Amino acid sequence: MARDLDGTIAVRSQKLLGLVTVAHLDALGVSRQIRRSLVGAGVLIPVHRGVYRHAAHPESWRQRVVAALLATGDDALASHAAAAALWRFEQADPAPSPIELSLRPPAQRRSPARVVVHRPSVLPAADVDRLGPIALTSPARTLCDIAPRLDDQRLESVLDHASRRGLIWVPHLRWRLTELRDHGRHGIPRLQALVDDHDRARSGSWLETEGLRRIAEAGLPLPRCQVRLRAGGRRPRVDLFWDHALLVAELNGHATHATRRALQGDAERAAALELEGWRVIAFTYEDVVERPDYVVTTIASHLADRTRRAA
Repeated sequence: MARDLDGTIAVRSQKLLGLVTVAHLDALGVSRQIRRSLVGAGVLIPVHRGVYRHAAHPESWRQRVVAALLATGDDALASHAAAAALWRFEQADPAPSPIELSLRPPAQRRSPARVVVHRPSVLPAADVDRLGPIALTSPARTLCDIAPRLDDQRLESVLDHASRRGLIWVPHLRWRLTELRDHGRHGIPRLQALVDDHDRARSGSWLETEGLRRIAEAGLPLPRCQVRLRAGGRRPRVDLFWDHALLVAELNGHATHATRRALQGDAERAAALELEGWRVIAFTYEDVVERPDYVVTTIASHLADRTRRAA
């Protein structure tokens, strides 16, 4: 009987990464006395008040997030650094502690131990999402929440990375920024400025989009786009930039690189970037469209060489 009950609880807990609540146990007919016996036998391990981990399931950070949500209640969402880790934002801590949650108003619950609970004034359905058993803030809302913690360069990097991965659609983010700014959210103006700059930099950059598609299809690391680098007392904007390899790739379309003056400026900028330690490679419209294999092979070779030299 005890073995059957153990197995039943183990199966029930699988959907929640090995976790069960008192309500779940009650639904299975587990009395308080039996529950105490299971805890004493080490079958159930208390995690938070009213939340247990089945001993057959290993511990993990994601499991701790689910446990915090179960202990806080149905109105709770993983948010801030916890949501950034779950969405795998660039450079995000993969297992931040303490775990951060947000409560949808007007809920006012006590926070479990080792959990930080935020109580925002607004948290509409547009800002709510789900990853498996984990309720969390949407990528756009998560970016708005962590923006005050990031400097301009890192904030731009996270925005670019999330946009390239399809987590954030810039028009949707602009809409959320407008609404949140009206509620006095800090950090919104800086993020708004980056979104505006993001739009200006990408208006009509079909060649860049095509280049990124080819790079992604080849399985290469995705670069940051339209990044400003300090070189020779100026801050030129480069098309593609791989931070870890200090590699710059320029995609030269006919519209902006056709004149002798433009070519002269390109050469001068490349020389300044090289002096700062960055390697610069350039591709033409024909390279990207007609010779994509050449483009990705060249980028892969330079990435490997720069990584090898750095090591």
